[in-house]
Amino acid sequence: MIFQRIFRQLRSNKTLIILCIEVIIMMMGIGLVSPILPQYARTFGVNMTMIGMLITVFGIARMLVDIPAGRLTDKIGRRPVLIVGPLILSLGSIGCAISDTYWIFLAFRFVQGIGSAMYTTAAMVMLADVSTDENRGRLMSFYQGCVLLGAGLGPTMGGFIAQYFGLQAPFYAFAAMGVIASFWAYFSLPESRPSIVKPALRAARSKSNKPVKALLRNTDFILISLITFGVFVTRQGAQKQILPLLASDRLNSNEAQIGFALTVVALVQLVSIFVSGKYSDRTGRKGFITIGGYILVISLLMLTAVDSVRFLLLSCIVMGVGIGMCGTISSAYVADIIPRENYSIGMGTYRAISDLGFVLGPVFLGWLSDIHSFGLALIFNAVFLLFVLVWFQVKAVESRSPAY
Repeated sequence: MIFQRIFRQLRSNKTLIILCIEVIIMMMGIGLVSPILPQYARTFGVNMTMIGMLITVFGIARMLVDIPAGRLTDKIGRRPVLIVGPLILSLGSIGCAISDTYWIFLAFRFVQGIGSAMYTTAAMVMLADVSTDENRGRLMSFYQGCVLLGAGLGPTMGGFIAQYFGLQAPFYAFAAMGVIASFWAYFSLPESRPSIVKPALRAARSKSNKPVKALLRNTDFILISLITFGVFVTRQGAQKQILPLLASDRLNSNEAQIGFALTVVALVQLVSIFVSGKYSDRTGRKGFITIGGYILVISLLMLTAVDSVRFLLLSCIVMGVGIGMCGTISSAYVADIIPRENYSIGMGTYRAISDLGFVLGPVFLGWLSDIHSFGLALIFNAVFLLFVLVWFQVKAVESRSPAY
């Protein structure tokens, strides 16, 4: 019933539907290479640290390009960036497929990160453009649901393609999907940048020549960015790195059981996203963000005590609820508190801080696991999130007035 209402309300928003189709295509492409990336890297004779660098360098590129990509959406529009970004990802994918050394492969992973930053930042700015205070949570939850859908479909397809056509084939398939996404945006996607954006930006910059510094002095913006940073650390470090290893080492779980556990997180997250997006438009964002964050903290503490497959799956359910509640609503909160004329630079800065968690999460939590245990890494993750959540609950404003 909830899903029927959401789809009925969103059907009239053509831009959102077109944008979501593009992101499904792109996330499927990213998912294509995720299951074969370590195996492909091993063909170059490298160790686990160097394999990890392939993920880190992708995140570094995103972090460096997020803010410039946001500025670019003001200069040339949202639509051109959403057309060019997938093409750059395609170029990087072809480069990965034809690389004959590890370092060339690493360089083209950086190129892929540039393309990813361009289209993800432009997509967030466009979502902010077409949403209102009354429907922002629903629109962003629908978009995030499409991200999860694409990410869920990609790995299965990538594994099948690699099995029958070789480890390089998923990169070529990713390149093809990037071209398809670019063509789709070129022929279908309208421009969402307001016609008054340039005069508005001039007026805003006349008051503050350094809008990024102004954002970094905004306590609400910093706190919500730190929460998303913590969520990214959890997703990349705890969920995707520590959880599979913990299940394997402590429970002797096989690949199928580990894959099922990660699928549970994704499915529960998908349901949680739609429900929280719908009701945050009515009751406000802050409560959903803090409650979801506390639930996520509980899931991390539960993982430290996992002693059976059933308890692992219960922890995954709790984690999915927590990420679904606070992750997407955080993006809506950011759009609420940023002036419309500063959406581009605001979303770019927010994405850059968030992507720092993408870069640091796997490395730092992995290091803590190496020097002590998985438990220490998970507890550190939980304590950091808890600290920021309490700070946010005490200091941050409610960005959306309840509408009963």
